[in-house]
Amino acid sequence: MKYNDAMFAIEESFHYTPETAPDSTEGKRRAAAYCRVSTLTEEQELSFDAQVSYYSEMISRDPSLILVGIYADQGFSGLNMSRRKEFQRMLADCEAGLIDVIFVKSVSRFSRNAADGLAVLKRLNVLGIQVLFEKEGLDSSNPATEMILNIYATMAQNESCSQSENIRWAHTHNAQMGNPIRNACFGYRIMKKEGDPFRYWVIYEEEAKIVRQVFSLAWQGYSMGEICARMKMRNAQVASILHNEAYKGDLLTNKTLRLDYASKKVIMNTGQRDQIYIEEHHEPIVDPAIFDEVLHYHKSGMLDARSYVIRRNWMAGHPELEERRRAAAAGTLSVGGKKKG
Repeated sequence: MKYNDAMFAIEESFHYTPETAPDSTEGKRRAAAYCRVSTLTEEQELSFDAQVSYYSEMISRDPSLILVGIYADQGFSGLNMSRRKEFQRMLADCEAGLIDVIFVKSVSRFSRNAADGLAVLKRLNVLGIQVLFEKEGLDSSNPATEMILNIYATMAQNESCSQSENIRWAHTHNAQMGNPIRNACFGYRIMKKEGDPFRYWVIYEEEAKIVRQVFSLAWQGYSMGEICARMKMRNAQVASILHNEAYKGDLLTNKTLRLDYASKKVIMNTGQRDQIYIEEHHEPIVDPAIFDEVLHYHKSGMLDARSYVIRRNWMAGHPELEERRRAAAAGTLSVGGKKKG
């Protein structure tokens, strides 16, 4: 299960198969239902159990139908079919000849990508599988409905595009107000107060002590290899910590971005979108002056230098590093941040 705090969504899949299989399907059509719930609010209103009850009762009232399964994805985007596990499972069961008719609440629940959605419907039509959209009252097996389905699918796709733009605007507006909508990084948790829209970053000590240990070793002049060995971490993990301004209490927005609302591909922001730097956004884990000094060490290449001669000469030119190592051995070295205010 994946929690995405920025979108308040949970990504999870559900499947229901009737406990008692029918003795015979002769003369009856095998019916399935597909559900997609996008948000926690929808999940509360249309829980999986509620939808199982609804479709089970609806199909049982039709003597020509037999319920063979209910497929449901929660929190997954309607634009990307490949990530919806139960949707893909349903299509595989269709290809295997296990389903004759599928019930869906609406076109947007089936797909918000017009081209992909219509392609799937055409394939199901070739397999002789009927898809019934309850809200729109559409039947995919009727040739006259293809144009209408295309219009609805395009509308659903445009709605997703509009929602994406609205979310982007909201993120920018909140960042400008000093309250960016993003997940807290390692070492922090987000706390909220009733009636207060601000998202407070608070230190999570169990992880923060690891961050301090990494900075302490770097501040003492230990190499990246030595830090990784001592902390049992990968080089990329250590580098990510040393470069993250959040540990000195600041925050930079839009470090990454999605190319477009449909592909969801995430890339590094190298100037494609404006960024906002928020100073003193939260309580630092590492003293800002120490953070800047360590970052300088890393960017200068001294922490990555593998040459013994280069490292020795660098250490000789910085006698304070040996003093810090002695203080660390004595248990008196601290890199901790200072509280705001």
